[in-house]
Amino acid sequence: MLGDPHFGHKGILRFRPQFSSREKHDAFIVNMWNAVVTKNDTVFCLGDFAFTMESLKIVRELNGRKILVRGNHDKLDTQAYLSVFKQVIGTIKYKEVWISHFPIHPQELRGRFNIHGHVHAETIPDARYFNACVDSIGFAPMLYLDILEKLRNQVSEFWGVDNVK
Repeated sequence: MLGDPHFGHKGILRFRPQFSSREKHDAFIVNMWNAVVTKNDTVFCLGDFAFTMESLKIVRELNGRKILVRGNHDKLDTQAYLSVFKQVIGTIKYKEVWISHFPIHPQELRGRFNIHGHVHAETIPDARYFNACVDSIGFAPMLYLDILEKLRNQVSEFWGVDNVK
């Protein structure tokens, strides 16, 4: 899972000044992605992925089957996204978690965790949330099971209990 690469965002370097150009920014994320994702992996892409038709070409370079959880900056026509993503969805309940672009309101979690994007390097001060924005996870997708383990550990540490299921 990974969110907010902002491919095709003209102003991304204001928010990620460690890159000297948008091309280097995009190439770095593609390289990080392809180093950990195989062609047989499925990746939930947590929004704000491709801002322009041109940037959809970058998404084609990414290994794996990609499911887009649409973000507030994913404004192209759905058919355009379906040319590079297996599916385009909104928020989805998957096993023990809600997968979304925006963090879900705490009262709506209903006993589940929330893996989200949108907030970039910020964090939600609640152990039930995991921010999967590229800025927060080292620019490479993370495995669902690794994120779930982190969430369980966060909750265990917060409540002082072991074996959270």
